[in-house]
Amino acid sequence: MQKKLPYVRDRLIEGYFWILGVYFEPQHSHTRIFLMKTSMWLIVLDDTYDNYGTYEELKIFSDAVQRWSMSCLDLLPEYMKLIYQELLNHHQEMEESLEKEGKTYQIHYVIEMAKEVLENNLVEAKWLKEGYMPTLEEYMSVSMKTCTYGLMIARSFVGRVDNMVTEDTFKWVATYPPIIKAACLVLRLMDDITTHKEQERGRVASSIECYQKETGASEKEACEFISNMVEDAWKVINRESLRPTDIPFPLLPSTINFARACDVIYKVNDSYTHARKEMINHIKSLLVHPLAI
Repeated sequence: MQKKLPYVRDRLIEGYFWILGVYFEPQHSHTRIFLMKTSMWLIVLDDTYDNYGTYEELKIFSDAVQRWSMSCLDLLPEYMKLIYQELLNHHQEMEESLEKEGKTYQIHYVIEMAKEVLENNLVEAKWLKEGYMPTLEEYMSVSMKTCTYGLMIARSFVGRVDNMVTEDTFKWVATYPPIIKAACLVLRLMDDITTHKEQERGRVASSIECYQKETGASEKEACEFISNMVEDAWKVINRESLRPTDIPFPLLPSTINFARACDVIYKVNDSYTHARKEMINHIKSLLVHPLAI
């Protein structure tokens, strides 16, 4: 798809590295494939909403996603037809794969969460169009969805072979319980800390700028405040991982692993967008160099 949409980042290897940080076990290969495909079309959507589409185009696309029907194709700009078609085909492929296992109900929940992500992406696009600077609270309520971790965590439960996943699992994810909120917060804020200067190049304001505008803090003070929020989020993850939950405990590690993978990728810089020496060495160590025995 990247060849037909040249504005989209090509991050196949980096995406696979990220997904391996969530599920490395051989028995979860089916789910890992779903997650990998999902991460690829999320890049397409992210780059379309953040960097390419006009607000008017994005509104048409978002409305079409809410309707979720191939009958909407003719309403879309030409380049968006491919995106929309691939989005629906991807979910149709997942549904057909799960039909043999009697798990097609899982697709309903992830589609609804995908709709929620794009609905909030449109809110961010509107902020950018209008030059609106949200409060930190407004920003977090929207970016909690647009960071896509809630959706990806739901995806991480699709097609698992251990039969621990039920409808209640997806309902639990959709409520964004504390451990999922904290994982989303780790991704969103670590990303903001390493990439907030992109706001100067026409991106929606990050948590750094929102906090500065709201409090009059300096950039350094804002970064320290947001870093403390990340530390607090890790405390929530640690606390919640030790408490009884509404889902079987073996399902929790994938949720925690999303945050762990994020900590590796955004620790120093945005290694997902700009893979530098450290990230390249991680990938080579994991996927290229043999283990010494």
